[in-house]
Amino acid sequence: MPTIVLPEGILGERCDKILSQILSLSRTNVRKSFDQYPFECNGKKIHLHEKVYTGDIVTYETIDRVLEKNSKCNLNLDIIFEDKDLIVINKPAGIVIHPGTNIRGKTLQEYVLRHCALSFLGQGGCSGVVHRLDKDTTGVIIFAKSDRAFVRLTRDFARYAIKKRYTCIVQGTPKSNMGKIEIPIARQANDKTKMIARLGGKSARTIWRVLRCFEHFTWLDVEIHTGRTHQIRVHMSHIGHPIGGDLAYGYTGDFAFPRVMLHAESIAFAHPLTGENLSFSAPLPLDFSKTLENLCLTDGKNELP
Repeated sequence: MPTIVLPEGILGERCDKILSQILSLSRTNVRKSFDQYPFECNGKKIHLHEKVYTGDIVTYETIDRVLEKNSKCNLNLDIIFEDKDLIVINKPAGIVIHPGTNIRGKTLQEYVLRHCALSFLGQGGCSGVVHRLDKDTTGVIIFAKSDRAFVRLTRDFARYAIKKRYTCIVQGTPKSNMGKIEIPIARQANDKTKMIARLGGKSARTIWRVLRCFEHFTWLDVEIHTGRTHQIRVHMSHIGHPIGGDLAYGYTGDFAFPRVMLHAESIAFAHPLTGENLSFSAPLPLDFSKTLENLCLTDGKNELP
């Protein structure tokens, strides 16, 4: 069991208040721990309201275990790769990457932190976060474990030295089998949570290729050469082919998609410390592959290859 020797300056303050400060947890979560497991002070059981002093020795059950048991969403990390500098995860749908304004529930960063330490670098609670995927987007994502990895990966993302490929299902059928979109992206004036393709924004480049056409939808392979917020969603919507299920960016079809049908299929980059060329991929998640099968059945076509 973890042990804490209370530091100087504690002169008879509530145990839950002091533990909240030392462990960087809310007093609510500390109280949950007291409800589940006994805490001891100097070898004797202590209650959360009792007073503690400098030099007291407090032992307790691991806080993370308590939070995990009380969590409404327990996630088993799908780890693709890990070493002392970085960790690559296959992200599921329905979870955001890191805490932020109006973010409720667990984040992927929290679950990664339960598995390993991350770099302390990063702004606004984004420790270890070097790039992002939207809540509904699945697939490959990297977290930096060491500070050197964080600095170099952040630099490489900024220089577009990291290759990212996605796959998505869009509404309608493009007029050609491949295309390139080079339209700047900016925040919408009336809704700061959404983006728009327009002149005056930040440069953005998306290349797409048709994998298979259905009657009302098309399955695409997509490569992005920049990493703007919602880039693929905005660009595909701009050319009249919003991603299936993406109500925020114009999907209007009758087919009921389980989520925004976007998957980060692969990522390739040089290891931030060794320089080794690395490439990782994530298979299509079940909801995506099942949707493709359903589109085949709806069209009365053969099964997917």
